[in-house]
Amino acid sequence: MRRYEWRPFLERWSAERADVYDAEHETRDGDRDAHAARWLGFAPANEERLAALEQRIGLALPPSLRSFLQVTDGWRYPGHFVYLLAGTERIDWCGDAHGLSKDLLEELGEDADDEEVREAGVWARSLQLAVESDMVDVLLDPDDVDEHGEWAVYTYAAWRAAPPRRHETFKHFMEDMYQEFLSMSADRMSADRPGAVPTGRVGHPVPPG
Repeated sequence: MRRYEWRPFLERWSAERADVYDAEHETRDGDRDAHAARWLGFAPANEERLAALEQRIGLALPPSLRSFLQVTDGWRYPGHFVYLLAGTERIDWCGDAHGLSKDLLEELGEDADDEEVREAGVWARSLQLAVESDMVDVLLDPDDVDEHGEWAVYTYAAWRAAPPRRHETFKHFMEDMYQEFLSMSADRMSADRPGAVPTGRVGHPVPPG
């Protein structure tokens, strides 16, 4: 199974967000301490927690998510509109609690293609990773899997009036959310560090061990 070098990427993200932290307006529990520590994550998930999650959902986790959880069991502020990503104890099936898949599938006409049908059904079959958000779903799709065992991630915000956005893997999702953070924070970051053009990617797969 592939493993990824998450730590340098996450440490950079944490430090950059701490630099633009607004204590007056960001008042969620733990925000101040997390930014003071310059770490948006939590303690790593041990093998017992990971195995319990996989047993509960009945599937092996995709490699990039599993290796992420081995570094931090959850994550604060992945992007601008999601406030908390679930860790091992809170990752669970979405279950289409609001009937979005049901409604969208009913709205599709007879000429709907396979991609439209798959997209509409994503809530009914996926894991929900967003614990707290501004009405944003982060859905990990076990039916959209690549040759490395990675599952696609779909993000959806009802207020965008647009179809779910597909990210190739959990790794790609986190990289995309980092870029969203940079974009939304550009003015504050440039004021602190004129001329800086921060970028970031998760490290390449490393051998297990």
